[in-house]
Amino acid sequence: MYIFNEFLGSRASLNLIGFPTNDSDYRLIASYTETIERKLVARYRNYAFGHPRITFEAEGGFFKDATARFFGLSNKSRESDQTNYTNQEGIMRIMIGYRFTDHFEVQLTERFRDVDIQRGGVDSLPFITDNFSLVPGIGGATIVGHRLGALYDSRDDRETPTRGTLMTAFAELNQNIGKNFGTTFQRYHVEYTGLYPSQLSERFIFVAHAQIQTAFGDEIPFFEQSSLGGESTLRGFGIDRFIGYHSALFNIEERIQVTKKQIAGTMTEFEIAPFVDVGTVFDTFGSDTFDKWQLNPGIGFRAIAAPNIAARVDVGFGTEGVGVFAGLDFPF
Repeated sequence: MYIFNEFLGSRASLNLIGFPTNDSDYRLIASYTETIERKLVARYRNYAFGHPRITFEAEGGFFKDATARFFGLSNKSRESDQTNYTNQEGIMRIMIGYRFTDHFEVQLTERFRDVDIQRGGVDSLPFITDNFSLVPGIGGATIVGHRLGALYDSRDDRETPTRGTLMTAFAELNQNIGKNFGTTFQRYHVEYTGLYPSQLSERFIFVAHAQIQTAFGDEIPFFEQSSLGGESTLRGFGIDRFIGYHSALFNIEERIQVTKKQIAGTMTEFEIAPFVDVGTVFDTFGSDTFDKWQLNPGIGFRAIAAPNIAARVDVGFGTEGVGVFAGLDFPF
């Protein structure tokens, strides 16, 4: 794929997805941009890794995002304080899980994340250190995380579900082994997704999603705190628009099948999905914890080639403009 960016110039990219078996898949994303940006990220998942009840997932890679934005911390950060930087990251993550029943699984995850903050590619915006030199993590960090999680999944399909419930929760201990060596912090996360097909017509599916995340510790890098904004949270804002120690998010959407067509031998469904996203970030649990919510109505356009592919374009409307996001999966 070829894309031209007004700030960074020409970009060539490759997105390769494969399904070696019914229980495994892989994805490779590679891109090279004329100015600054590079990306090479690979992921492999296997839901029957040597045993029908063992799940394995591995991900690793390197990328540089030269259009990253930072507005400050808290739900009161202002659009006028927008800054730019290049987010350079090396990542590695390994997860192994065991399904005790058909629906319940316990997971152990180890992750590594090395972040370096560099000058960005948007010259019209201030560099992040010009306005936020004292923000934790401004000099980068190297994080090692240890996570214990559990999930309950009664959905009828992992990639293109039409009914059922997915509930996840995890606790994570993180260590900074780079700058500020020895500092630790904790993260806790609970999430719910429910899909409810209409009793009147299978063309209508109501989807509800809720997520709460908290982080505790001193000097938590801003890029490790809870954040909202982007393709799966507040779709009326850019990625990581709001950042704070804790976050609360609620989404609802109605997935409406418009038509079905046979394309290249595959039955493809086309949907529209009006949605509403509501969320906030906060740093303390007090009287003003939930005093500034963001509300983003919008509409999604989906093309689904079950059971593996769900291409989408979501358009969300926020107080700072319009957000447009595309992907090859559902937002939740």
